[in-house]
Amino acid sequence: MLFHLVLFFAKIWAFFYDRLKKHESDFIGLVCYKLCPDFLERMAKPRIKILITGTNGKTSTTHLVANMLRNAGLKTEYSYWGSNLMAGHIKTMLDCVTITNKCKVDACVLECDEMMMATSLPAFKADYVLITNICRDSIRRNAYPDYIYGKMDRGVAKYLDTTLILHANDPISSGLGKDNKKVFIGAEKIYDHSAYAGFSNEFRTCPVCNSEIEYDFRHYRHVGHFRCPECGFTNHEAKYMWEGIEGDNLVLNGDKYHIISDDIFNLYNEIMIIGLFRELGFEPAKIDELLKGVQIPKSREGFDSYKGIDIYRKCGKGQNGTAPSIIFESIMKNKNKKELVLIMDAEIGRGAQATMTWLYDNDFELLNDDSVQKIIITGDNTLDYKLRLLLAGIPEEKLVVCEDYKEAHRYLTLDDSDIYLIVDIDYSAWGIEVAENTMKRLDKEK
Repeated sequence: MLFHLVLFFAKIWAFFYDRLKKHESDFIGLVCYKLCPDFLERMAKPRIKILITGTNGKTSTTHLVANMLRNAGLKTEYSYWGSNLMAGHIKTMLDCVTITNKCKVDACVLECDEMMMATSLPAFKADYVLITNICRDSIRRNAYPDYIYGKMDRGVAKYLDTTLILHANDPISSGLGKDNKKVFIGAEKIYDHSAYAGFSNEFRTCPVCNSEIEYDFRHYRHVGHFRCPECGFTNHEAKYMWEGIEGDNLVLNGDKYHIISDDIFNLYNEIMIIGLFRELGFEPAKIDELLKGVQIPKSREGFDSYKGIDIYRKCGKGQNGTAPSIIFESIMKNKNKKELVLIMDAEIGRGAQATMTWLYDNDFELLNDDSVQKIIITGDNTLDYKLRLLLAGIPEEKLVVCEDYKEAHRYLTLDDSDIYLIVDIDYSAWGIEVAENTMKRLDKEK
């Protein structure tokens, strides 16, 4: 009785909130959870239930999976604004059911914070859980990979009917779910040079015998092909294997698929998506068609070529021990002259509550390259960044401190250099604004 009363109230609330253009508020989901703790569990579920989690890449992956399902003709709901806690899950599921708790969609894709697996998974009862990776994250909350691994492993153990889609080249996340059904997606050595690996590595010792792990290759951080020389511990055998790149396509199990983004971390997310859709029963040709109809969300990545200047926007987690390094690795593939704008930890209200030690987990040394002409540092923590960049060996004359991000475009040279805006995901709109201001300046000067 309580559940149906709360559902009735919630649907009425959601109806009026949508009319007020406040659909992205998950407040009603929190109210439902407080009034009825098993609310999500009791909601009618669609026939396809997918949960996506991991340290990095879950928002982009959720967006791509949901929109591919929609383009395939399936009525699909997902939290497009990235709300990934219980309140957000309930708010998304409210769009999936009628006021009498009848499911009205074919599929629901939930992005789940990795810390919430133990509550979200058994309540949602996902058919598939796609885990992008486990990397070092915020020291304030997610601490280190072993801690997150333990939380996630206990979570998936609470619902064994789910199938885990796992990253065979990630030695940490691939160990999840001892008793769950598992499908592994892996990769051969795609790139030759070791610069992609960066300097940090979250996986140095064997979890079986504590010997030092050896790598045949690393594509980034600890992701690659690994083995223990003492006990033989190595990658799981992959059902789906990324074998190479041919033009604008990646090759997986002999089939070609359109590449959405050529950044290594997005390519890994894409092969995970392909594996998921193969398990859902889609044929390779159909998956290729669906991939051609989607793109990385603009909140995560953008590109403008304007009056001879290429402007790239790369978003990643701030206060994260991995995401900025992956972006740096991606940027340094481009050997053209470049100028960078850092828009991270931009507000002191957030930065004052954080420790800045995470800067030293990231490979700022990758930016110490002759192709980097200038680095413009914005936000309230500019001096922390400047110190870290100096310690990375970057000459001080290349560094510009500009606390107000709105003024950053004024310091760009606008010659033949590419422009990279490196943006914290919480400030993605600010990155878009800097790009727009830069183009307005180009209108005046070129």
